[in-house]
Amino acid sequence: MLVLSHFESTLASLSSALRQKGIGHERFSSLNPAELCRSAPGKVWFGSAAAFHVNNELMSPGEGPTLEIIVAEHHPMRSRDKSVVDAAANLSCNAQLCFYFSLDDPVMKHFGAETIKALFERLGIDKNECISHHLINAAIRTAQEKIETQVGKDVATYSAEDWFKYNLRGKKEY
Repeated sequence: MLVLSHFESTLASLSSALRQKGIGHERFSSLNPAELCRSAPGKVWFGSAAAFHVNNELMSPGEGPTLEIIVAEHHPMRSRDKSVVDAAANLSCNAQLCFYFSLDDPVMKHFGAETIKALFERLGIDKNECISHHLINAAIRTAQEKIETQVGKDVATYSAEDWFKYNLRGKKEY
């Protein structure tokens, strides 16, 4: 399993949570992505989504075990998420890729998560319920693309909140 994040603050939280649960994990290095596909079953890697890139020189997918990839957040810019998807497609093993995030995520806050939370409450949906639908995915992509058009230079930051602060100045505070 590989757990990725776009922001170092999330990686720190993930590492802490894994330690508290007694789950051994190792920091992923971009130096050898093929090592991910040769890992022992049950090994947990974690690292930066920016470090997760795969050269096209690897074997074609399907020749190794399945690697589960969890991305703990969406990046505000669609191109950053797309680079993770593209890298997963170029691995020498089968990869199952899934993005997780919540209505408290800064991307969602930017587009009115409070309204969605209120709607879920009225519908009686448990706040811990996992919701997945292709229309939700399409809405997230559209939101990311809209944000990306507003960004001049993508300034790297420690957290998603800081990213909005430094990359969308004057647009909205978090």
